[in-house]
Amino acid sequence: MLDKLTGKPVHYYIQLVAMIGIAAGLPFSKIPLSIGTMLLGLNVILLWDWKTVWKNWSSNRWLWLLFAYFVMELLSVFWSTDKHEAWNMIRRELTLYAIPLAIVAIPLTAFKHYKWVILSFLIAVFITSFINVGTYFHWWGSKVYDDIRSLSLFVSHLRYAMMIVLALVFCAAWWIRKFPCRWIAVLLAVWFVYYTILSQIGMGVFTLSGIILMMFWFKVKSIRTLWIKRAFIASFSAFILFVCIFLYIKLQPIPHKVHVNTADYVKKTVNGNEYTFDVIWKINWENGYPVQAFIADGELEKEWSKSSEVDYHNGVDLKGNPIRNILWRYMTSKGLRKDSVDFQKMTKQDIRNVELGFASIEMAKGGISAQLYRMRGQLNDAEDPNGKSLLEKIESLKAGITIVKTHPITGVGVGDMKESFTEAYQSNHSKLTLENQHLTHNQFLTTWIAGGIICFIAFIGLWFIQLVTALRINAFEWTGFLVITMLSFLIEDTLQTQTGVSFVAFFFAYFITGRKMLYPGDSSNVQKD
Repeated sequence: MLDKLTGKPVHYYIQLVAMIGIAAGLPFSKIPLSIGTMLLGLNVILLWDWKTVWKNWSSNRWLWLLFAYFVMELLSVFWSTDKHEAWNMIRRELTLYAIPLAIVAIPLTAFKHYKWVILSFLIAVFITSFINVGTYFHWWGSKVYDDIRSLSLFVSHLRYAMMIVLALVFCAAWWIRKFPCRWIAVLLAVWFVYYTILSQIGMGVFTLSGIILMMFWFKVKSIRTLWIKRAFIASFSAFILFVCIFLYIKLQPIPHKVHVNTADYVKKTVNGNEYTFDVIWKINWENGYPVQAFIADGELEKEWSKSSEVDYHNGVDLKGNPIRNILWRYMTSKGLRKDSVDFQKMTKQDIRNVELGFASIEMAKGGISAQLYRMRGQLNDAEDPNGKSLLEKIESLKAGITIVKTHPITGVGVGDMKESFTEAYQSNHSKLTLENQHLTHNQFLTTWIAGGIICFIAFIGLWFIQLVTALRINAFEWTGFLVITMLSFLIEDTLQTQTGVSFVAFFFAYFITGRKMLYPGDSSNVQKD
């Protein structure tokens, strides 16, 4: 309509602005996502060329796959007991269908415009990540963090981790495609890897690992000399084996480095004060040393008061934990006894780490080391899963499997998932408290539970057919997006949040409409001409 009134491609440029707005808004907040999505829909309505719109929709095979899944999920409403909740669940996923419909209706037709969209995404991810890091290290502001995983200030740390890794994929593509100023892509890639390691988000490390394997696949395919290809595969395989052995060792229980027996109970400090002990069977261990052993509380209080303004008995760290308990654990992790002599071995940085809430010298190291130490602690103290993300996910997965075994064909219906999970947790005698009882943390399994086996097959087909196609045509960026998305489906219900579903919907639409522009060497077509 506006094109006819002005004689210019107004709708095309509205589409471009809306897509740039969504791409730039994804790392910031839900508001620009909502505005961009509404602008896309309004633009299609104002175009008022339903013949062309329908042609674009009906000729796009990827949309048909998407809506095959949607129909299967929609059918499950009919066998849902709670119809109100069922329609709420469908409504929350509408973005997954609305964004692709709007983008496919008015596709971009210039390669440079696809680059502009990605460039806006890269700029937004870099700006938000820089703000996150600067705020965390107090380059500006005075925000107090209770956990490194609160590093993401704008959107969910899990979804943001996916954006960081996808931004890394686009940087790699920038280099591979030999676009101008490739040194910028290298600097950005280094920054995004640093951010992933710093943030200690399992999602980031997990998806980054998948991207490394993807890059290896593309590199092997590009090598023409057979002996070089075999040498490269052998070297990479050796590296993977080394990483697996390293992880296996790092996740093993730490052996006790000292042994506490009843004879130790009569020992005294060099100042003549008796150590206090908990009974042996109640002692916790930190980094291989006993926490509730060799404690000279009076000496420790006196020395702590000289070094910190935080009250020893009533004070708390920046995470809200009793400072005395954190100090005990931290000194224990260093192999120190909790007395005045060993307190002198604590540095100013150690004192600061305790005030920040680091209960172990290993956690204070940060990065992958801290993440592995946290995982090892959870795996080796599995009695109470509450507050331990890995164990909570395992409990949720068990509940999901229980439901699938009970309703393998039709599922429980999209509206009855919450009630079914409550029953499954009870049936499994899970120790998770009610506030920690969530869905499966696995989008594939959640889809099966909601819509049944046929819905699950449709969902699997939608993503695996794309992946096979992307690999076949050497679509590097598209493959990267699919690897990140599908890996996220394994450990999270990615489509249960607005940011997650918007991220998936937008880049799904971006690649299915831009395939011929982005990968012109592909002889096959997604759309019929």
